[in-house]
Amino acid sequence: MRPILPLILILLVACGPTQPLATSTPDPSATSAPTATIDWFPATSTATLAPTSIPSPTPDMHPGLGELILEDNFTSPSGWPNTEDNRTRVVVENGRLNLFTDIPGALLLAPRNSPSINDFYVELSASPNLCEENDEYGLMFRINSAGDHYRFTLSCDGRARVERVFNGAVSIPLDWQIFPNVPSVAPSNVTLSVWALGSELRFFVDDSLLFTTNDTVIFVGRVGAFIRARGEGPLTVSFTDLLIYDLAE
Repeated sequence: MRPILPLILILLVACGPTQPLATSTPDPSATSAPTATIDWFPATSTATLAPTSIPSPTPDMHPGLGELILEDNFTSPSGWPNTEDNRTRVVVENGRLNLFTDIPGALLLAPRNSPSINDFYVELSASPNLCEENDEYGLMFRINSAGDHYRFTLSCDGRARVERVFNGAVSIPLDWQIFPNVPSVAPSNVTLSVWALGSELRFFVDDSLLFTTNDTVIFVGRVGAFIRARGEGPLTVSFTDLLIYDLAE
């Protein structure tokens, strides 16, 4: 998550041409001709260091990281919902937030009850274990209720998109795109990140920027996780290592 310092490559230019050996020309007015002096180690031109090019610095795509607001290693269920029956499960145990369903079409939301924040950088690791190609999982943010929040969504066939739920209606600020660093097999592990400053939203997978958008609908709220079963089989995803940073002024 830290900027990569630019590398400045330099090339050693080859030495310049060697000066010819010194010679002498006989002086016809002289009574005797002196022997020519030979310079066995003539001076050569000094090598010149010249940069081939100076690349532009890599921009910091998540600048302004400030204080660590929250680090949750899921060692305690405090702050998370707990739902468990024969066909669905939302529970914190063994350092993981585990979400499970075998109900086709089921959407399980697991919002954390605090903190409520506006400008932030958040990371959450996800491990889909049982996951069919159209099943979905991801990171929720700026949650005010089940009907008002954003979802950074990954599918189990390597796609990503952003959904906004407002007054219960779903819209798509950024629709499905395929990315090579979004896992398309299970089991696997991936880190989802969101950088949010006002209306500007940036979305990352394993610290690689996927896309950026501006959205002026929801500006504050909590974070969480979710899964959605699109196939006929069971879906289970574990979440770990939640980090939330403030954005410095």
